[in-house]
Amino acid sequence: MKRLLDFLNRRKKMLVVLAAVATVLAGTDYYVGYKQAAILKAVQEKKEKLEELAFFMIFPDIHDASNSGAVLEDYEAIIKVDNVSDEVIYTTHPRVTTYVQTGTFWTEVPVRDLDDQNIQQIYELQPGQHLYHMMTTIGEDIPYTEYNMYGYMHVRFHISLYVLPESVFNEEEVLERYTDVYIYLKPFFITDADILAQVDFADNQVPEMIPMPPH
Repeated sequence: MKRLLDFLNRRKKMLVVLAAVATVLAGTDYYVGYKQAAILKAVQEKKEKLEELAFFMIFPDIHDASNSGAVLEDYEAIIKVDNVSDEVIYTTHPRVTTYVQTGTFWTEVPVRDLDDQNIQQIYELQPGQHLYHMMTTIGEDIPYTEYNMYGYMHVRFHISLYVLPESVFNEEEVLERYTDVYIYLKPFFITDADILAQVDFADNQVPEMIPMPPH
């Protein structure tokens, strides 16, 4: 009888220990799952936040473009990046590629930064507008296509930059924000009188750049 009671007591203790171990394991598994879910949720929220900033709060565009005057074939383009949010957004320096329509094709033309001395690896874009100066070279020999507007070149600016979740660049956590901007650009070798003979402008003022809607 005593042996039976000892056996039952040992069995009871073993069951208690097993139950305790099972409880600890279940609790640990729940905690690990909870932490993993929390981490995944935080990563997803961070990604969604970055997407919102990149695609709904930043707007690259052309602020102005004109013949520089120093070299006939050079045109200064001022790129603007508007931060319409109410917080700082971290980005890289805008990269610009310029094309001129030639027939049914786009011909790439040289472009360079004019802000070389002030280029930063990462920018803190405060709310508001930020300007960047570029120079693109379009020679008279480019067989450009007159696109609906007599005399004017049809020019496309491909503007791209990377948006960061913070001021540290991490390739796995950045988003590229890019856009194509189109303008009419007056060639340096076409006179105002030539254009006014074909196109009416208010007060006979011939603009060097005419913005175009996205297309």
